[in-house]
Amino acid sequence: MSTYPYSRIKEDIKKRILEGEWLGDTKLPSSRDFAESYQSSVNTVEKAIKELCAEGLLKRDKRRGTFIENGVSSPLSQSRSGLIAASVVGIDNPLWASALRGIQDVLQLRGYHLLSYSDDRNLDKLESLIKGAVAKRVDGVVLSPIYDQNHEERNQKLYRLLKTNGIKVIFLDRYMYNSDIPFVTSDNAAGAYQLTKMLIEKGHRRILFIRNSELSTFNERLLGVKQAFLDSGIEFAPELDILLPTAFENFADEFEAYSSRLASLITESGCTAIFSANDQIAEAAIAALDKLQLRIPEDISLVTYDALNLNLKLKLDITGINQPFYDMGRTAAQQLMYVLEGKDHLSVLGQICKGEINYGSSIGKALPLESIV
Repeated sequence: MSTYPYSRIKEDIKKRILEGEWLGDTKLPSSRDFAESYQSSVNTVEKAIKELCAEGLLKRDKRRGTFIENGVSSPLSQSRSGLIAASVVGIDNPLWASALRGIQDVLQLRGYHLLSYSDDRNLDKLESLIKGAVAKRVDGVVLSPIYDQNHEERNQKLYRLLKTNGIKVIFLDRYMYNSDIPFVTSDNAAGAYQLTKMLIEKGHRRILFIRNSELSTFNERLLGVKQAFLDSGIEFAPELDILLPTAFENFADEFEAYSSRLASLITESGCTAIFSANDQIAEAAIAALDKLQLRIPEDISLVTYDALNLNLKLKLDITGINQPFYDMGRTAAQQLMYVLEGKDHLSVLGQICKGEINYGSSIGKALPLESIV
């Protein structure tokens, strides 16, 4: 009977590797030697070793034995703090919580500890968090640029602060223009293209694309919308691109006024469908349609990005794209590890993860414009 179950053996071997007991060129003990040391069976040890190989911590050579995978080392052995900070929109937000899990899963393998923060899409709060991360001497940061009326100058100042202190940065979800900071996002243009084609196939031509800023993700989604129109041989009229700016990216304090402005624009546009750039804008669009006593999808169709978050919150079934936040978090953390381990040549400036369509019930056939009035 095994004294150590395989999970404990696996965690102990991982801990010993990350603490620097073995170097990358040093051959690890054999499974038989490990089994004797842990008073366990060879099969139990083999299971732990195979999982560590699958997770990228170890590598095996059939003739030479088992070794540490290249690039895996203890951050402490490199005079680092072993701390990585990640700032997300909201830790209680299921989408961003999954991104944090992805980041955490990579960092654990590399021996780093995660400091997770919630910035609530507030630049003042993000600035405070970044200054705190600098004070804690973190090795790297994963974060999303935040939009507000003075976003570019203030964001640049924050990133200069991180760079001055030797802290590596990876952007998550979106990026800043005129920046060489690596970023990880989803296939925004491709996803928007698919959603738009679904609307066009139902006869929709007056599709409002609604956004509240010039975020990189929103502009990529707009590009996908325009390409779908172009490939369908239909003109995308400029007035269908609705940029309705807000003072802050998170416009919760402006929500009522924003939905009222949207109601007026929907009435004036004669649209038969709405494409919301994100879930908060979709929520405002739903409120606007309620004011106008228009039903989804009987009167107007609606699609959005981050449909999962919207549907969970409002108990609806809106068609849209679910971004792969867990994969995005893992990829961002992996990119950061490449940079910290001196493998900048493996770090891609823009890494794209594939999203999935939620086929909801919010798309209907386009009605004649006069029936909507």
